[in-house]
Amino acid sequence: MSELLNYLPATVRVPDILTDYESREIILPDPSFFLSIFFLFPDHLLFLSERTSLRLQFFCNSLGRKKEEGHAYSLPLFTTTEESETSRMPLSFSPPMSCRFSNHGEFVPESFDSISCSACFYFIFMLVKPYSERYRTELCADTSGVLICPIGSDDSECNCSQPSNVFNIPDFAINSSLITPLHRLELDPPLPFQFDLVVQDCCSAARYCCRSTLAKHKQYADATCPATWDGWNCFERSNPGTVSKQCPNYIYGGHAKDADGVAVQKCTEMGWKKHELGWREHTDYTGCTSNKGAEAKMIVGLLTYSASVIFLVPAVIMLMWLRPIRCQPMFILHRHLLLSCLAYGFFYLVNVALFVISDAPLSAQIYANHIFCRLLFSIQLRYLRLTNFSWMLAEAVYLWRLLYTAQHTSEDETQKTYKIICWGVPGVITAVYMILRGFNDDVGLCWIENSSVAWVEWMIFAPSLLIMGVGIFYLFFLAVIFKEMRL
Repeated sequence: MSELLNYLPATVRVPDILTDYESREIILPDPSFFLSIFFLFPDHLLFLSERTSLRLQFFCNSLGRKKEEGHAYSLPLFTTTEESETSRMPLSFSPPMSCRFSNHGEFVPESFDSISCSACFYFIFMLVKPYSERYRTELCADTSGVLICPIGSDDSECNCSQPSNVFNIPDFAINSSLITPLHRLELDPPLPFQFDLVVQDCCSAARYCCRSTLAKHKQYADATCPATWDGWNCFERSNPGTVSKQCPNYIYGGHAKDADGVAVQKCTEMGWKKHELGWREHTDYTGCTSNKGAEAKMIVGLLTYSASVIFLVPAVIMLMWLRPIRCQPMFILHRHLLLSCLAYGFFYLVNVALFVISDAPLSAQIYANHIFCRLLFSIQLRYLRLTNFSWMLAEAVYLWRLLYTAQHTSEDETQKTYKIICWGVPGVITAVYMILRGFNDDVGLCWIENSSVAWVEWMIFAPSLLIMGVGIFYLFFLAVIFKEMRL
């Protein structure tokens, strides 16, 4: 280290820790070198010479602040002086602030923001199928971002020196010129709409953890396990025991959350618990994967709709093949109603089997908001729901006409009108709904959830409520007619 000082003649005095703290005068050709000297001597005294004519100004986030005077640099911890050598006063330094990232190390806040943000995306999206099978993904050693290349890419093209293959959110990246903004990333299948906003929530949580918890952990020197960010959650410094944290929403891709789920870290006498299969620190997130309420609803739904399909199939067959009733208008209407209910139950079972259950073959399409799953769920949740209500209303209207007005038209004409209205109109409404939602609110898990744009969703709510209202009106008059007939 003393050789390093020999290259530098005169304005800043640095104690030579190798010799009796005798001062040597060194010149500072570049502010970045001044910072390197600061890190070389973090625990020693630094002086400024009386001959200093250059006012040093330096900006480095928590280490300094930029001033408006010229282009010089300085640290706030220093004072420039024109006084005599006897007036120099020593100024002490504290070690630079650092934040701990489990299994990755200690980083200054700016580097921590960059690597933790790229890790957020990596942990949330790239460790799950099909992306884990199709893409090579790793965190860059320089903390700039996450490297993403198709499997089989040549190392000469797939490396962290290629900004086109390195992705991060610019507001968190240590150097935005070394990365491609994350929202420009295109994968097959496509990532969820506005996935970068989900990642940004995780990045913001990591940044807050660094400033509010990790950088202050050294004041609790008696604790066994250091404060750390595990990639998803912030854990304070702890003594041996179990530490629980609420499952953050962003780990689900921002779509769903089990409010009762918790992630668990165990602190042992040797530090944070390591995974059974390796040396890496391990947080148990299995509590975040189980959603007992949703699982119970799915089981009930599977049982009820399976029973509906089983019993509706023979009912429809009987109404189609029994001669005494298959040509009667009332039973024809009822047959279409049962067909609508049967189709709804069938699509429910198909959608659950394809997209929802564990290891479903097309589960990746849910998070990618693929057009195929949007179509199937729109048919089930919008079109068939409207047809159910429509055929219920058709039966009420037919009974009212039969009992109150005694108007009879030809069977073909009546059935054609009912079929056009009850099968066709819901189809038109659903098609318009899908087009408008695609332009105004193309987000969510395959449109299983209602649209966040209220007027778009009211295209389904309004006809459903209208049909139910008219149906109740007809049922009220039918009740009156039956009452009069009894009298």
